[in-house]
Amino acid sequence: MSKVVTLNAKDVLGKDYTVIDSFENVKKTSKGLIAMFNAMDEVETKAKEEKREPLLPEYALVIDEYIIKNVAKLLNLGAEDTKKLNEMSRSDVVEFYKKVAEDFCQMRVPSMGAITGVGEEDKEDGSVEQPKEKLKTVDPK
Repeated sequence: MSKVVTLNAKDVLGKDYTVIDSFENVKKTSKGLIAMFNAMDEVETKAKEEKREPLLPEYALVIDEYIIKNVAKLLNLGAEDTKKLNEMSRSDVVEFYKKVAEDFCQMRVPSMGAITGVGEEDKEDGSVEQPKEKLKTVDPK
């Protein structure tokens, strides 16, 4: 059975967009994620060249930029409608793209929560995964 994800964009783009897990959509999503990861690597490379640590907002800008680009490609939007994506709720667009990546490619979209560890939900019940304590070996004597 095909997997389907819908972006509710009627208020901004004039219609809702539904995509299925076609080979073409999986390919577009995978290529988009690769481009996003490469851009994130460039942030790190540039920071190293400048002898500093990358700034979190630098990652946020890259993630948001590539989510907009990748959603536009996935929906075959023109330049004008791509600009309109910026007027939509960021949460709605990000959730759409995350669902496409997870359902179609079994991949996760990078997020600031994943980078900082804040607000990441890894369990199905919605609870946040807590770091495990390191085990210590104790001499029984």
